Amino acid sequence: LRDDVAEGLGYVWRHPVLRPLAIMLGVQNMALAATFAVFVLFAVDPGPMGLSAAGFGILTAGLGVGSLIGTWVAVPTERRLGRARTLAVSVVLGAATQAVPAFTAMPVPVAASLVVSGLSIVLWNVVTVSLRQRITPDRLLGRMNASYRLVGWGTMPIGALVGGFLAETLGLRATFAIAAAAILATLAGFLFITDDAIATAEATEAPAG
Repeated sequence: LRDDVAEGLGYVWRHPVLRPLAIMLGVQNMALAATFAVFVLFAVDPGPMGLSAAGFGILTAGLGVGSLIGTWVAVPTERRLGRARTLAVSVVLGAATQAVPAFTAMPVPVAASLVVSGLSIVLWNVVTVSLRQRITPDRLLGRMNASYRLVGWGTMPIGALVGGFLAETLGLRATFAIAAAAILATLAGFLFITDDAIATAEATEAPAG
């Protein structure tokens, strides 16, 4: 088991496309976890939005609506913009949605931001999940996915802890603003994630095994 884990982590870490994607995902998920951990305090009375418990449920349903829209537009967007630009759009939209509660507690803009957030998540997933499967040898798919998700999702408990700390020390709005900045900072990953880099990874012959 240890050898399998080491091989999966090594493959992801050495890969010129998977490594930056995993790190970018880890940062984004950490930021999202930070805000989701405290979002109920922002949305539900006596928080700034002042919603009831039922209103909070309706509000968060916007994520599902956005995800559904994303399933319709992801492929046409990828075909029109290319994969690297589609991922960049996902990052920018994700950062923008986190910034909205930093500036307003009005239900309509916040609800719209959740819809866009769901859309941005699907854009990212449609491109990256299919890409990972295409550029990884069949024998390593399971180990690669486990290792990639360890890096990409393992930051979420840390993010929740950080979110609580930031909300307690700096306030809820500052927490959203910092999360938005962290997500936007992952645009630096596009120094490595380009359409040419993706095409090269796909064209590279998978090692036998």
